[in-house]
Amino acid sequence: MSPFVKSISVIFLTGLLLVRALVVPAILMDFELRKDYIIKYYCENRNRPELHCDGKCYLAKKLKATQESQEKEASQRLLTQVLEVPDQLSHWQFTFEAPDFESTAVPFPFFYHRFFPSAEKNGLFRPPRP
Repeated sequence: MSPFVKSISVIFLTGLLLVRALVVPAILMDFELRKDYIIKYYCENRNRPELHCDGKCYLAKKLKATQESQEKEASQRLLTQVLEVPDQLSHWQFTFEAPDFESTAVPFPFFYHRFFPSAEKNGLFRPPRP
C-alpha cells in the first residue's frame, strides 16, 4: 500500500471518529445559536412561560434521541461481531499434539558452563537425590 493511500485512509478514519465524537457538542451549539427560534416554534411549553422551559425540553429530546441511536448502533455492531465470529471459526481447524520432549532436547552449549558453574554435573549445586 502506498504512503499516499495510507495517509488518506488515516485522515478519513480520523475524520469519522471526530464526527462521531462531536455530535453532542454540535447539538448543543445548534441549540445555543437557534435558541430564540426553538423557544418560539419547537418548545412544548411555549404557551406556559411560567415554567421557564426555554427550549430545554427540545434539547433534552434531541440529546436522548442521539444517545439512543448511538446505543442501538453499538448493540447492533456487537451482535454482528458475536454472530460473525462462529462463522469465521467454522472454516478453521485446530489440532493439538503433545510435544515430544526427547526429540527436541538440545544439549547445553559448551560456553554455558563458564557463566554458570552450578550447571556442572559435579558442582556444588545439584538437585536432591530421591
